[in-house]
This record gives sequence, C-alpha cells and structure tokens, in this order.
Amino acid sequence: MKKYIVSVFVLVIIAAAAFSFRNTGEKYGPHLTSVLDNTTEKSFVVFVYLADKGPGAQSKLSSPLQLVTQRSLDRRQKVKSPDKIVDMTDVPVYQPYTDMISGKVLKVRQQIKWFNALSVEVTKEQIEDLAKLSFVSQIELVDRFYKNRDNVENTAQNNPVVPETPKKDNIETDSLNYGTNAFNQISQIKVNIVHDESIYGQGVLIASFDVGWANQTHEAFTTLPMKVLAQYDFEQHRPTAGDVSATSEYWHGTETLSNIGGYMPGKIIGPSFRSSFIVARTEVDSFERPIEMDNWIAASQWADSLGADVISSSLGYLVFDAGYGGYTWQDMNGHTMPISIAASLAADHGIVVCNSAGNDGPNASHNTLGGPADADSIVTVGAVTSSGNIASFSSVGPTTDTPPRIKPDVLAMGSNNYVATTGSNNAYTNHSGTSYSCPLTAGVSGLILSANKNLTPFQVRGILRKFASNSSSPNNTYGWGIIDAQQSVDSARKLDNVAPTILHTQPFTATTNTGIITMNARIFDNGIIRLWQNQAPMIYFRKSTNNGGTWSSYTSTTANLVSADTFSFQITGSATGTTVEYYFAAQDIALPNPLMSTLPAGGSGINPPGTTAPPTRFTYYVGVVGIEPISSNTPNSFKLYNNYPNPFNPTTKIKFDIAKQTLTKIRVYDLTGREVAVLVNQELVPGSYEINFNASDYASGVYFYKLETASYTEIKKMILVK
Repeated sequence: MKKYIVSVFVLVIIAAAAFSFRNTGEKYGPHLTSVLDNTTEKSFVVFVYLADKGPGAQSKLSSPLQLVTQRSLDRRQKVKSPDKIVDMTDVPVYQPYTDMISGKVLKVRQQIKWFNALSVEVTKEQIEDLAKLSFVSQIELVDRFYKNRDNVENTAQNNPVVPETPKKDNIETDSLNYGTNAFNQISQIKVNIVHDESIYGQGVLIASFDVGWANQTHEAFTTLPMKVLAQYDFEQHRPTAGDVSATSEYWHGTETLSNIGGYMPGKIIGPSFRSSFIVARTEVDSFERPIEMDNWIAASQWADSLGADVISSSLGYLVFDAGYGGYTWQDMNGHTMPISIAASLAADHGIVVCNSAGNDGPNASHNTLGGPADADSIVTVGAVTSSGNIASFSSVGPTTDTPPRIKPDVLAMGSNNYVATTGSNNAYTNHSGTSYSCPLTAGVSGLILSANKNLTPFQVRGILRKFASNSSSPNNTYGWGIIDAQQSVDSARKLDNVAPTILHTQPFTATTNTGIITMNARIFDNGIIRLWQNQAPMIYFRKSTNNGGTWSSYTSTTANLVSADTFSFQITGSATGTTVEYYFAAQDIALPNPLMSTLPAGGSGINPPGTTAPPTRFTYYVGVVGIEPISSNTPNSFKLYNNYPNPFNPTTKIKFDIAKQTLTKIRVYDLTGREVAVLVNQELVPGSYEINFNASDYASGVYFYKLETASYTEIKKMILVK
C-alpha cells in the first residue's frame, strides 16, 4: 500500500512539473520555441514582454515633459491630437519589473518602452524561470542576423582618393563648391539648386543610425562645424558613438554621416549641412558576430524622445543566423518584424524615417528587402548610378502584405559615392550601396522640413514620390524614381500657410539713454525666415520732438542674427524729449509669395517686409525714466491731478499737464516737510504726462507731491496704506 501511495505521489509530481512547463511554454513565441527545440546553444537574446507598466502608469501621461522633450511634443502635434500627444508607449518600463528580471538573467540589454518589453541575455533555464513570473506575458527571440559577405558594402574601401586642392565656387551657377568628385551625387537630385535658395536644412534635427562615428575630427565635420547635439552607443551603453576602432566596419557610419551633412568646400557638401544631428551606434561588428535588432529599436525611442525630425538608417536586416530561427522574405509585410513595427511607430510619432532598401539585388520570384525597409509608413531608398540607371545591387519589392506595396519608394545615387572616411582628417573615398543613397534622401527630407516643418512624414514621402522621375509608372525596381529636391522643396514652400511669429517684450517706456538703442526680438517660422538682402527682418522707427505733434518718416534697419531665432536691431540715438515709435517685420520663404508678419500686427508689404506700418506701434520716451507722455495735444494750462489710486499700496500714478516747454520738477514730501523723493527734474515739452510713484520703501502715512515750474506750482495730498 505504501508503494502504491509513493508511486501515485511521484506521478503527481511529474504531472505537475509537466503542467508547469506547459504553462510557462505557452508564453514562448514561435521563433523562440523553434530555436529551443533545434539548437544546442547555451544562451539567447530574447524580448521579455510585460503585462502592464505597473501601478499609476496612466497618471504619468498628465506630465508629458517627464516622458519626452518639448521638441518631441512640438513635432508630434503635426500628427496627434492634443489629448493623445503622449500615450502608454511613452511610459517607461516599470522599474520594479526590470529590477526583478535583472536578477534572473545574464544581462539586461535594452528597455523597450514602445513594446513594454526588455531585451535580455539569458540561458535556457533562466527563460523557464522568467516565464513563471506573473507579470511576464510573452518571451520571444530577438532574431539575429549577419550581413551578406558578398554585399557590395562589405568590400574594403575602394578607390581611395588623394585630397585635392579646393577650387573656386564656379561649378555651373552654384554658390557652393561641392568639389568635382561629389558634384554628381548632389546635382543628380538637384540639391545644389535648393542650396542656391539659402535652404540648407536649418532648424531640422536628423538622427543617424549606423555602426558608429569614427574620426569625428575629420574636416568634413569640423569646418563649419557640424552641430551634433547627442551621441549614444546602444551596444556598450555609453554617451559616445565614436569609439568603434575595433569594429571591422568602423568607417561606415563616418561615410554615411558625411553624405547627409558633411561640409568641406571643394570636397563634399551634404544636403542638410546646416541641420543639427544626433548619432546612434546601433550596429556592432557584423562580420564577426551576429547582430540583434533591439539596439535599433532602442535608438528609435531615444531619437523620438529627443525630438528628431528625420531618421537616416543605412541598415537592413535580412540574412538571419542559420539555425537560430529568423524571418524570411515572406515576413516583409511591415507588421511582423519588431524593427519594422518600431519604424512605423516612429513615423506615427511624426518622424520621417529613411531606410536603405538593401543590397541584395533583384529576384524574379520575390522581394529582397531587409527590415525595416518593409515598414508601411517610411521612405525606403534604392540606389542608382551616376547616369541614373538602377544599381545592380539595389533591393526590390514588393512587400508581402495584402495588397502588396511597392518598394522601394524612391532612389538616389548609391554607386561610387564620394564620402569622407577614416584614416586621416582629410581622407575621402568612393563607396557603393543603398547605405549611401539613403542619407542623401534623408538630407533632402531635411531640406523639405526646413522649408515647412508642419509637414507630416506621410506628406514628405508623398512629395518625394510625386516629383520623382518615375512617378507616372512606379514599380518594384525603381519605385517612384530618382528624387527631385528642387521640386520637392518648392512644393513644401507652396504648402506653407503660416506667417512668421515675432515675439518682443518692450524693455522700457522711457529712458535717459540718448545714444543708440538695441532692441531684441525672437522671430521664428514653421519654415525659414528670409535673411536675404532687402528681405531680412527689419525694425522701422520714427521720431517726434513735440510729443507726437509731427513725426519724421520711418527709418528701417535690418537685423543682426544673435542666435538661431533671436535678432537684434538698432535705433539711432535721440535727443532728450524725443518720442520714438517702432515696429518689427519679417517674412518667410513661402511660395509663390512670402508670408509676412509685423509686431504689433496689422502691417503689410513684402520685399522688404512691413513697408506699411501697423495701426499701433511700440512707443518710448527719451527723458526721465518713469515719465510717460499720454497726449500730444498742447494743454491750455499747467495742472496737477489727483493721484490714482488714492489711498494706494505701494504704487500710484501722478498725472500732470505742461502748457509750454519748461524745466519741470515733481517732488514728494512727508508730513514733516522732509523731501523723500524727486520724481521729475527735466525739461519737458508741452503735453500731458504720467509718472509712477513706488512707495515700497516708505512707511504708511500721509505724503504730499508738488509740481513746480518757473511759472506754476501746485501741491496735492496722497495716503499710503500698507
């Protein structure tokens, strides 16, 4: 009987163990299940998806700036309603869950808030332990891949170029010198014509994802210099993308970044050389070890939170690690690969995502795309030669969703491109691949947004397609064709319907300064403020020496740029007793005619802006600070009015009339007759005036104020009550 009981007990334990394994196994994703059944590997990289974001997660949405930057919020306003500007994808992964999981794994790699997941390195036994956690909803493999060793980009740097002597800026009619080696890649897509309109990508933030950014002191990055606001290495988790010398492809990120925004006249000038940049290292040594896509997803979150407008990603994931599971061309549908889902989510947040189509060439039976090139809402970029023929290596579509979508979207030169490289600070080379056509397209996207930042990612992609060379008959080899920066940017300018914004706080209403007065204003636009001669922001001012009885003609002076959107203006010096009126005007680069604003509002005129004055202007008086002329009419007699309010605490206004030009004094006395303040001691022209008296430093009580001129004296009483 005992033997029977023991046997039953053992069976129960075995059954319970089997049941437990089946329950935990139910949390395994299909790729992980396949690998666990077919590999002898000891460790894995997996996504651990969580059931929730912990208590109080919803309340965090009420503090958006705790989740993302103001720049990110501003960009999202283009695509999201105010009540949905942030959502649960912005709430960080619940830290207690992360802490608990970190104690059960080899390493936590990334926190993926967009998917409410962690990517971790684990053993098989640890996977089983993780699956038992109640807050873990699923565990799936982070698929890994290798780059094809026969890929055109994996060859050694070809055709090293000896540094050349810069030439004069006489290439065609261009105002910039692109150098003879780099001119084709720029002129083929008409970037040079856009640059002639002083559109350089200013005001746009571009994120570059690649294998890192070596040789950061290269002349292409230091001559202007390039504005890099942030860097991050998502493999090593450190705030620099530059220490990549041990990586066999360390030059790749340097080359692609120079294609977007490098600047060295006579050598290379990228499309968006005036943009700001953030640089992410998302890829490790792709020759010697497999690459996981979780770095790219984490970088996308980072770029979004910092407010990036464009992502340039010269990466494509297709050749997956044999025996480790993975996706195939059949999964290129935009909603299966996590990296493709992340790319679409970035676009949904208002980011223009440009990604290389891939370098696996045509295939008669199916697509050769690499994720995230299959994503639905991004710009997938193929490559052409300098003569405009499709490059033999350029990957093709269509996607595999229903209905299938045409890919690539557009093309740019990606064959024998001229790029800055590593080795020295003036080293250049030629290289091929869709990795080089993509940054050119991302740079053009920067030009489009520079002209009109209100455009959504879908509008930018639509514009690129509309004016591309094959727009009338798009197909899965050429897509919509070679992009046209000139027509695309002009289209963005035509869609601009927002006039510039001018902000100015008047610093004073009266001053004793008889010299030059400097006024500052912040002037910005959803596009670009015109800075061309006779079209730049202006201040207009006029003067009166008889309290507004007669005025001079308006004088205009152009602005000096102090910072990105702050301008300073100078008003010439004025004699004591002068009243000065002024207003500001600015216009943008909208087509067919610029949009113009004045401050105060109501002015008109373009080229130059604001030649017709608004109905009201800012006014100040050159004289004793605190006296404000309130009427230009000449009073019949001198008069001192009752102050108001009265009683007061602590300030009150004193109004008085001056019938003729004379030295005028107003003094304040206490009950003992002691003089406590001199408010006016100035030669004044005829008019009505008002002055503030601030009694913060005086005790409560009765005071007297006295108006005194050569021919008139009057005294009034006021009461200070604190």
